[in-house]
Amino acid sequence: MVTELAEKIIPVRELLSGTEKELLSRGGAPKFPLSTLPEFNTKIWGLHKGLTVLGARSSMGKSAFALQIARDLADQNIPVLFLSLEMDEQSMVERLFCSMMRVDNFDLISGEFNKQEEIRVKWNTFKNFMSKAKLLLTCGIGKSFGEVTNLLERLDPMPRVVIVDYIQGIKQSEKERSELNEYIRSFRQLMLQKNCVGILASQMNRQIIDNTDKRPSLENLKSTGVLEEHADMVLMLFWEWFYTRKEEDKNKYEIIVGKNRNGRTGSHKLFYTPEWYLFTENIV
Repeated sequence: MVTELAEKIIPVRELLSGTEKELLSRGGAPKFPLSTLPEFNTKIWGLHKGLTVLGARSSMGKSAFALQIARDLADQNIPVLFLSLEMDEQSMVERLFCSMMRVDNFDLISGEFNKQEEIRVKWNTFKNFMSKAKLLLTCGIGKSFGEVTNLLERLDPMPRVVIVDYIQGIKQSEKERSELNEYIRSFRQLMLQKNCVGILASQMNRQIIDNTDKRPSLENLKSTGVLEEHADMVLMLFWEWFYTRKEEDKNKYEIIVGKNRNGRTGSHKLFYTPEWYLFTENIV
C-alpha cells in the first residue's frame, strides 16, 4: 500500500511540461463562454469543467436562467443536455421560444399564436434555428446518477454541458441525505473525467428570509452542505421584486458568485424580463 501511494506522488519537475501545454492552449476567450451575458462572462471567465451550482428560491427564475445558459451554449455549437426533473419538454420549448424571439409568455397562454401573424413568423424563425441547435431536452430522466451515466454513454456526440434542474428532484428514500450527497460527488467526478461542464440547479432554504437584505448566501443552499463543498462555482440568483412586488423592482436582478475556484466572486447586476424569461445586461 505504501509503495502504491508513493508511486502517485509526482515531482513538480514532471508536472511542468503538462502545465505549460495547458497554459499555451488557453486563448483570448473562455472555452465555455456565455455570449448573451458578455460582462458577466468576462467576470467569471465563462463556465468551467467540473460542477457549477445554480441556487435560487422557488419562482425566482432559476429554470429560466438555466435554460438561457443551455440555449446560449448550444447557439455556439456546444452540445448541451438539459435534464429537467420538474418541467415537461413542451414547456421548455415554449420558454426557449419566448426568450429567443422575445415573445410575451401570456400571448402564448391566451391563444394569441392563432391570431397574431407576427408571432407565427417568429415561430418559423425559431423552428429553423432550433432544428440545427445541439440541444437535447428531457423530462424526468436524471433522478438517479445511474440514469445520467447511462444516458451519456448512449449519446453521440456526447454533451459537453450537462444541466440538471433541479437537484432536490432526484429519487430519495429514508437515506435522503446520503443519497443526495453521493449523487453530487459522483456527478462532479464524472464531469471532470469527461472534461464537461456540469450544472446542478438547487433550491435555497427558507431561512434566507432571515438574511438582512434577503440576498442568498452559501449556507442557504438547500438539503446538503456537500453542494457548497464540492462545487467549483456557486451562482446564486436574487430577484428583488420577489420580495417587494414593487413595479420599479420588476426588472432588477442580481447574480451573486458565492464561490469560484477559478476566479472572481462578487455580485453582478442584470436586467430580467420575466414575460420573456430573458436575462440581459442592458434594458431591452
